Order: sequence, then structure tokens, then C-alpha cells
Amino acid sequence: MKSSYMEKHFHTLYKQRHEMSMAMEPFKGEEWKRPCEDKWSFGETFYHLFLMVKRFKQLNKLYLPLSKPIAAIRKNKPYETHSKDVYKQYHKKHHKPMKAPSMLIPPKEIQKNTSFAQLVTSLDAETKQLQNMVDQIKDEIAGHIRYPDPIADYPNLIQSIHLLGIHENHHFQLCKEYYKLV
Repeated sequence: MKSSYMEKHFHTLYKQRHEMSMAMEPFKGEEWKRPCEDKWSFGETFYHLFLMVKRFKQLNKLYLPLSKPIAAIRKNKPYETHSKDVYKQYHKKHHKPMKAPSMLIPPKEIQKNTSFAQLVTSLDAETKQLQNMVDQIKDEIAGHIRYPDPIADYPNLIQSIHLLGIHENHHFQLCKEYYKLV
């Protein structure tokens, strides 16, 4: 990978997922069982994370070819390499969790059509495809490919990959709290 920052952020994604899968061992076979009626199960959480990576990858199929030439013009300017935890900031400001957009909400009855093991494999496959999509983009270009996301303060590509990790960690921490794994 040509971007050392994105490589590090992808590594963090895989590491967090591995740690979460280890923490979930006591719930093997019960991944779709909700800890409370109004809280997502492990399976629903992972499906939400899968949708997040999939939609970001789909966006980038169109967005990257358009934005790379523009970013190349600015490549010698400074750029950020990490994102703020917008989920924590949102909760602190609004005293409630951020709502997921409808396109990122797991469909009802998803567990009837999807095995948890298949879902984890699909999440990793989508992530790998995203990683392959961006692996030839150097830091100085990736740092200037910006996304129109005001909540995340218009992150660049590097920050967006970091934000995927922050987002996943946010959900993993919620799962640990709901399932009393902490």
C-alpha cells in the first residue's frame, strides 16, 4: 500500500475485528440474539458495519476517479491523517447516540437469510476490496481527497479510513457494554 497512514488504519480495523470476535466467544451460536429489545445483536451490528464499508466502497468507485486529479493539484499542502471521534462528540453534545441513516440499518429478519460466519467473511471481503481500491493512492493525494460530510468535518480519504475504525470501535464498545463483556 502506498499510503502508510491508510495501511495503519486498515490494520487497526482488522485487529479490532479479531479482538471483538475473541470477546464474542461465549456467545457463539447466539450472535443474532439481542441483548435488549431495543439494542442491536452482534449480527445486526456486524451487518451495519458491512453496509458502511460496502456503501463507502460504492461511493468511491465513482468519487475517486473524479477527485484524484483535483487532489493532485494540492498534493504539496499539509493534510490531516486522523479523525476525531464524531460519535463521542455527537453523544456529548446531543445526549443521545447518532442515528444511522436508513441505508445503513440492518433489515428486519436478516438473521433468517444470513449466517454470522458468512457475514464476517463478507465484511472482511468488502474491506479488502476497498483496500485494493485505494492501495495505489499516495498519502499526499489521499490527504486531499475530501468527502462532503459536515458531521465528520469534511474528512479526507485517510481520515475516512480512520473514521471507519472509530465507527467500528464505537459499535464494539457498545456491544461489550450491552452484552456485559467489559
